[in-house]
Amino acid sequence: MAVYKKILVTLDRSRLSETVLPELRKLLDGSPAEVTLFTVGRPARATRRRRGGPSHPTPLGTGQPGSLIDGLLEPAPPRYAETKDQAVERKEHEQLKYLESLSAPIRESGSTVKLAGRQGEPAREIIDFAREGGFDLVVMATHGRSGLSELVQGSIAEAVVRSGVAPVLLVRPRKT
Repeated sequence: MAVYKKILVTLDRSRLSETVLPELRKLLDGSPAEVTLFTVGRPARATRRRRGGPSHPTPLGTGQPGSLIDGLLEPAPPRYAETKDQAVERKEHEQLKYLESLSAPIRESGSTVKLAGRQGEPAREIIDFAREGGFDLVVMATHGRSGLSELVQGSIAEAVVRSGVAPVLLVRPRKT
């Protein structure tokens, strides 16, 4: 059995992705490694908070010719509840908090755990991160789709395997 020193574990906040953790612990049994828990989220955007008042141009006045008040009331510019930078910072914090919540059993096995998150297209971010980190193994869950479902939805796991960036251990959840 190969001994892996540097392992990348991809998680996406779903129960499906977390099914890799018991398999990872079996793999690590007696062979501590450097394990990086990694997640990819959607890119953050500023969030707008609605102000009172119209959100589109609204006619003013009586509509009678010669009225003193005729015209359009322009909508107020949006107020942002959170800037893009604040949204990015919040998402990064949420990602790391999620990963930290899963790390204790891995640490208890004697492995070193690192946490990392990115925002963007999952397959591309996983491949780039794996390449940058020089991992010996990528561990990830798969839905195990095939046929038309696979063609329509695509597969992050398939893209990572095809990239050849590292050996990939795919874990398919057991049917209950």
